[in-house]
Amino acid sequence: MDSLLFTTYDQNKINELQDKLNKLDIPIKVMGLAEVDYAPQKSYSEVTFLSNARSTAHRLAEFTNLPTLSESSGISVDYLINSLGILPYHHNGQDDKAKLLGDLGGIPSEKRTASYYTAFVFTWPGQESNDIVSAGRISGLIAKYPHGSSNYGYDSLFVVPELGKTLAEMSLNERNAISHRNSTLNKLLNDLPDWWKAQKSVQAINR
Repeated sequence: MDSLLFTTYDQNKINELQDKLNKLDIPIKVMGLAEVDYAPQKSYSEVTFLSNARSTAHRLAEFTNLPTLSESSGISVDYLINSLGILPYHHNGQDDKAKLLGDLGGIPSEKRTASYYTAFVFTWPGQESNDIVSAGRISGLIAKYPHGSSNYGYDSLFVVPELGKTLAEMSLNERNAISHRNSTLNKLLNDLPDWWKAQKSVQAINR
């Protein structure tokens, strides 16, 4: 069975991807970064989420010589970019909610508009010009203090106005109904079988 590397230590995300591949009857085993000794650091230095995902995918594909999927996500706050030039807040396992709230101190709700972005990049070692990508976003507001039980990313601060609650307050069904991440990943996986076959053919020709 073929393998791919998903550049995450989050076993829930690895299991989710494996489950999606199984349901699509795609015989590929998903590996995570915990299975890679001395794995290079993921990229958070680029300006866009897509650029970070691409940079990470290329670095890890070169290091492991495995087809690699990378994800970069986080929030971009309109007021901070327009007035202070602060770069987006990347979700990298070291989220600084206190800093975000401090940067927005005293700013009224109507000016706390933001977007939650997710970008995925699939790359094949040595064939980086043939990447497939998918990106999505959801619009909302940054709350003045955390709401909800989830500590994942900035979910407890990101309010979806249509539902009047943060992502961290939503049920699983509510989250799935509006999930930009889920739809973004599904779009990518729809292209995966043909892309995978094409990259293997190119690899065989180049040997």
